[in-house]
Amino acid sequence: MESCAGTKLNKHTAFSYRSFESPSEFTDESPSNDSKQDLKRKYDPIQLKDMSSGSSEMLDQSFSKLKGADEECCSPETPVQIYSVAIVIAVGVTIALFLQIHLDASLVCRVTRASELIAFLVVLTAALQVTIKGVLSDHDRCTVLSEGVLRDGGSSVDAAIAGALCLGIVHQHVSSVGGGGVMLVHDIKRNETRVINFQGSAPELLREEMLQNSSEMKAGLLVGVPGMLMGFHRAHRLYGSLLWEDVVGRAASVAREGFNVSHSLELPKHFRDVFLPEGRGLSPGSYVRMPELADVLEAGVWNFYSGTFSQEMENEVRKHGGVLSREDLGNYTAEIQQALEGGFRDFIIQVPPPPSAGALLIGALNLLEGFHFKENGVKEKQVYHWIEEALTTVFTVAAGLGDHMNNLTDDLLSSMLNKSQAEILRNKMIHLQPLRNSTSYSFPAELLTAQVVVMGPDNLMVSVASSLNGPFGSRILTPSGILLNSLILDFFWPNKTSVKPPTEQFQENRVGARKRPLTLLMPAMLVPSWDVCGTYMALSSSGGRSHLNKITQMLVNVLFLHKEKNDSLPLRRLHTQREPY
Repeated sequence: MESCAGTKLNKHTAFSYRSFESPSEFTDESPSNDSKQDLKRKYDPIQLKDMSSGSSEMLDQSFSKLKGADEECCSPETPVQIYSVAIVIAVGVTIALFLQIHLDASLVCRVTRASELIAFLVVLTAALQVTIKGVLSDHDRCTVLSEGVLRDGGSSVDAAIAGALCLGIVHQHVSSVGGGGVMLVHDIKRNETRVINFQGSAPELLREEMLQNSSEMKAGLLVGVPGMLMGFHRAHRLYGSLLWEDVVGRAASVAREGFNVSHSLELPKHFRDVFLPEGRGLSPGSYVRMPELADVLEAGVWNFYSGTFSQEMENEVRKHGGVLSREDLGNYTAEIQQALEGGFRDFIIQVPPPPSAGALLIGALNLLEGFHFKENGVKEKQVYHWIEEALTTVFTVAAGLGDHMNNLTDDLLSSMLNKSQAEILRNKMIHLQPLRNSTSYSFPAELLTAQVVVMGPDNLMVSVASSLNGPFGSRILTPSGILLNSLILDFFWPNKTSVKPPTEQFQENRVGARKRPLTLLMPAMLVPSWDVCGTYMALSSSGGRSHLNKITQMLVNVLFLHKEKNDSLPLRRLHTQREPY
């Protein structure tokens, strides 16, 4: 996405970029207006025609609407004739310079390719506004819902909230209001990034001893305090444009009106009443309604955390051997954090801080930055070897991260973000040789994370990832349709696995009251390092354990191998299966 912080965006005139995975599609969202343009008067948006087919009609009609600035030379009825490309560019540059001086110095961004220059000048001279927007999610229904929010004047955060809540309905086996997650919001104009951490927390009464006998583990003990609604409400208070009830109501309408079951929801065969109607599993295309869940969303945040539904969640969890209480729900807050940053070439990578494992992404890229990917003789197998070793290295230190920060954790973070330390580790990796007979495996896709990415017309970029921590979370479903998480499994405790690592290495991620476990959810941002004008990327990935692998390899292709962003998406990726514990 090429953008500039000073660009003023109009909900009536839009360059609409539909998806990162499909060709650019320009849509006409301008109102019909046959009135004549006068450069001395207020500029009204003109119609933008679909350019996806490569038509030149837009250029012809747009330039025909340009009128002379000097009425003494040109009458209002006589259009300015364009005789050459040189004159067109001269007129456009003159107007751009006039606007830069008299309106906003940051309005005009540098555009290098001739095609982009012409398109930019057409919009600039005809409408004075450029809108670049896009929504990406795991489900078409939710993408359309988010686009509708933008179209109705909602902010990018409004659109992301509506889309994520929608995914918590149509992909309820992955995400739900009974889960948690993390959101990154970057304000391009202010060059400011905020992290909204709504990862769930451990109940006050939860103790390690309750979890150490895996053969008698109760499902209720796996449930942490859900953070999704509280996190979205906090984000809306900071960045929302539409009313909260409007944003949430759009997602609630999906549950009330019904939706078609996707292939990923068809796989698990749980929950007789909701997902096994008449004793038969749901098949792709089946139509499902969840009016009770719609009532939960429309009842508001207070009712969820302190009212009727909080009591309902406590009762259901206690029935399954857990210790979650209404007090735990009532005391929960979403946290606002500063993003971690790492510089690479002309870009800055931004990720959430602990308890997210976002630092692993910067650490892996630090290790890979010094390798000479473009040198002659470097084969694809060698590139994958470097990536695998870098991911393995950062995973080995992940266990030292956690919710509670101390000097040890600070030192660990500093070493992961430090390029000098990365150089030392990289020199050791150089002498490790890849396997001679490596085999490529295809892993079945298991959707464990719901993700929404929004770049709206308000200079905001949003990337949000949410999860129940595993398919259907704890498998506990309340009478109102709230599917509860299993986030406690992300903590470490003795005897959790047959492997017994040094206990002191995992102190930061030990179970504790009100603590939030280490999570591999790591939405990310890529922003220009020197100027507000340039390429921006909002990144996220479906799939929990492979989240880091996917985003790392995507960025390696873009930053180090200099491949086109869209060309990097369909490429095959290596999956390194490493667990912090």
